[in-house]
Amino acid sequence: MEEELFNEISLNDEKILNTLSEVGVYITNYSNGATLVSNVWKDLPDHFRVNDKDYFFTRLIHPDDRERICKALSDLYNGKLREFHEIFRIVLDDGTLRWVYSLGKTVQSTKDGKPILFIGSDSDITDLKGVEEKLRISIEKEKKRSRELETLRQVVSAISSSLDMEETVQKILYEIRRIIPYEAGSIQVLRDGYLHVIGAEGFENNAEICSLKFKYPELGSLSTLALQENKPCLTNDVSLDFPRFIQPEGTRRICSWIGIPLISQGEIIGLMALDAYNTNHFNKHHLELAGIVGNQISIAMDNARLHEKAYRMAMEDALTGIGSRHRIKMEGRLMFETAIRSQSNIALVILDIDHFKSVNDDFGHDLGDVVLKRIAGVCTEEIRGIDLLGRYGGEEFLIVLPGTDSYQAAKAMDRLRSKIQTLQHPEIGRPVTVSGGLYAGIPRENEKMGYFISMADKELYKAKSMGRNRICWSRKS
Repeated sequence: MEEELFNEISLNDEKILNTLSEVGVYITNYSNGATLVSNVWKDLPDHFRVNDKDYFFTRLIHPDDRERICKALSDLYNGKLREFHEIFRIVLDDGTLRWVYSLGKTVQSTKDGKPILFIGSDSDITDLKGVEEKLRISIEKEKKRSRELETLRQVVSAISSSLDMEETVQKILYEIRRIIPYEAGSIQVLRDGYLHVIGAEGFENNAEICSLKFKYPELGSLSTLALQENKPCLTNDVSLDFPRFIQPEGTRRICSWIGIPLISQGEIIGLMALDAYNTNHFNKHHLELAGIVGNQISIAMDNARLHEKAYRMAMEDALTGIGSRHRIKMEGRLMFETAIRSQSNIALVILDIDHFKSVNDDFGHDLGDVVLKRIAGVCTEEIRGIDLLGRYGGEEFLIVLPGTDSYQAAKAMDRLRSKIQTLQHPEIGRPVTVSGGLYAGIPRENEKMGYFISMADKELYKAKSMGRNRICWSRKS
């Protein structure tokens, strides 16, 4: 049957040859140089000239593919290969590319394996490659988006992991660089009509940057624009978009800037500013990321702020502004434990305002509060930075003096007592004095701060029984 079929087909029939070429078949007869060119090449006007023996199709192949294709053709011609199976690119006159998939096989060969008759097929797979490239780009974009989302998740988790304001600010400035590559940045909080810098990163002197403040609102300010519109603001040429931009002294000139508003529950917390020293540093995608992460930064800042406020309320006496009884217990215990470990002196003092009840009874509690605050203010001025001062009761103050023996502490407290006695209280027209009890020494292992307090309280009772306005003290033997 096959023999009858081939008897009906003549390869000299032009119609058959044209049809073979149209479907992509090519034939090369190496013995006489006759060639049937596939339609892939015929469709290239003035490119493939079959009758021009000085012209070879490899000139059209893309330079990156040419060496590989020439080697395969050479191996085929020299009998090292019997099949040709390659994908390569053709460069057209206008610079566009056409992808070709070529598959062929030696049908007849010489004794040494060199081809006599070679038949193959060419396919134009340009459209297929286009689809493949689009798919590859889509997959890469999806991978990039997945990586970006995971990074965003990590960033949000990191900046939300602390309730300490200073630590939160530093984490934000560190983590945000993973998604927006800035060169210098700052976090500013709105207070009293100014944006105060509370954290900085990437500047030559971050501490100096933290002393800056910027007026809000300010006409023509990008910071003001970002906060009023409640969305991130971008400029890649500060000098063009905001000529009045304040360039920090002693730093490189900022050219590109992103401002991220920090707003929580409709209240402006402040602004995060990201800077770069060259123009066109940021792009729209960075702006989108800023919008996504800005809300999380605001929440983290707001949580830290509320925690700081709650902590301050717990650790600070609301009336006088000095330490609370809770702070005395917390920090005093740590100071006491340090004295035990280091076997060093520590002194505890209880000060009590003499006849304070009569001040309240005669002049009212409001004036009594004024007197309390004045005395607390003097105590704050007189003690050292390492000492702990707190309000222990209604009119009682407790002072902890680490590294201080009984003689040093008694001398310092008597100086404080004298200073309080000279305070002027024009509202009541008379001086107010204090009595104090002091106990000092090197605490033994497992000894509690409560023991030192009880001993100081005994000395206070002694001072009052001896006529008040004095400091009585004793030391640990």
